Amino acid sequence: MPLSGGNGRTSPRNEEYNQEDFIMLLSHKTILLSVCFFLFSCDGSSSNNTMQITGVVLDSSDPAQAIANARVQLIDTELQVFTDAQGSFSIEVTDNVDREHLAVLVSAEHYRPRESNVSLQSSTTIGLSPAHSYHYHQPVQLTDGIQTGDLNSAGLDSTLISQLMNKTVLADASAGYQELHSLLIYKDGVLAVEEYFPGNNDFIDFNNNIARISTPAPVQWGRTDKHYIASVNKALTATLAGIAFEQFNVSTSDAVAPLLPQQSHFFTDDANKNALNFHHLLTMQLGFSWDEWGSNDLALMWQSTDFTDFLLSRDNLGPQSAWVYNSASPNMLLKALDNLVPTPIRDWADAQFYRKLGITDYDWRSQPDGLPEGAARMHMRPRDMLKIGISYLNNGVWQGEQVIPAQWVEEVAKVQVAGFAGDYSYFFWHRELNGVRYISADGDGGQYINIFPEQNMVIVMTQGNYLEWPLYVNQADDIMANYIIPAAY
Repeated sequence: MPLSGGNGRTSPRNEEYNQEDFIMLLSHKTILLSVCFFLFSCDGSSSNNTMQITGVVLDSSDPAQAIANARVQLIDTELQVFTDAQGSFSIEVTDNVDREHLAVLVSAEHYRPRESNVSLQSSTTIGLSPAHSYHYHQPVQLTDGIQTGDLNSAGLDSTLISQLMNKTVLADASAGYQELHSLLIYKDGVLAVEEYFPGNNDFIDFNNNIARISTPAPVQWGRTDKHYIASVNKALTATLAGIAFEQFNVSTSDAVAPLLPQQSHFFTDDANKNALNFHHLLTMQLGFSWDEWGSNDLALMWQSTDFTDFLLSRDNLGPQSAWVYNSASPNMLLKALDNLVPTPIRDWADAQFYRKLGITDYDWRSQPDGLPEGAARMHMRPRDMLKIGISYLNNGVWQGEQVIPAQWVEEVAKVQVAGFAGDYSYFFWHRELNGVRYISADGDGGQYINIFPEQNMVIVMTQGNYLEWPLYVNQADDIMANYIIPAAY
């Protein structure tokens, strides 16, 4: 895809200058907005094969206003400069930089930071929006496998998207949205909206009665920041199960007990527990005495040393007797998967799923027994969350490879059980807004991977409204029902 660029002039090539000519060129303002493919030494001979990226940073709301002292960093490098009084910058780079996908991160006080593609063939004009205003910019094109495009190429109504964003960036939180940290909209094959906002960096202390720990100051969230995704991780655990089941010829109707040999005494002593199969675990129809939303069962589980033992020690009324939300279930599933795959489940999941999607910077924390946590406690970049949504949208295919089995995607797309909280599949929810049905991986605080098959769309959202249900649900529904879904028609 062609990279964006400004209208600056390109440097003369294949000419030699003496020292006086070269100094005169450097003194001319236009050289600050040009690109040099080769630099020449004072005696006229060719020097190192270095290059320059040049451009100017302006105020998007007033293009005549240059932004001085803006920080401009070449993405994926340590190279950075600051703009001069005229907003101009020049970064000298070497040959080992990827020339096709050059991009910079630009930030300045009182402005919203922005990533932008730059070019070696022309100078680049980069506009920054004041902190509490919005101007649309196409997301940056990188080498992560996600194609970006503008609103028009995605078939999104620009007026509605602007209305949404203007509401989002309002200084008065009571009039806008509270603690919305990121919003990504992928439609018709392109990522057309990618916005990050300032907000808290709170977290949940699971070892302290599931308490929310607040940070003293807000942070500016960005593309490279890993966000806590809470129960979105349940859907990731289900995805790992789907991949493992196909590789090792396991069915969801197979019993769980044979893959939990260390817990065999629980199964031999109780027929209801022995009847548990993977479908029961994945649909939260286990039959155990459990109340995670109205009691302290989740906190008690975190005070135990083994989540699977803690769950299996509970009374069981029989599988499929009722739908009950249960965060112990994906952890028991993950322990069974650890006994199924040939390497530790953390390593297997990294090789068979995450790295195949190019997801390498994530933080997957552990259960007390050392296994990774299957229900929550995952931190991930929003763009990586999007890759998972795109893979499901594309029938399990990522970059031409069938990463998630197509049959598994088909099963997730079915409503497996109608629970009292809504239609449920294999750790995914089936929801509806404005008559539009979609599949959702969601988590406490407002974390979402929402997949809209009929609209060919994926929406990723992160919020910081932990333990504040239904606030984060109402916000997400308002954003999608009143702006994004209508904009997609």
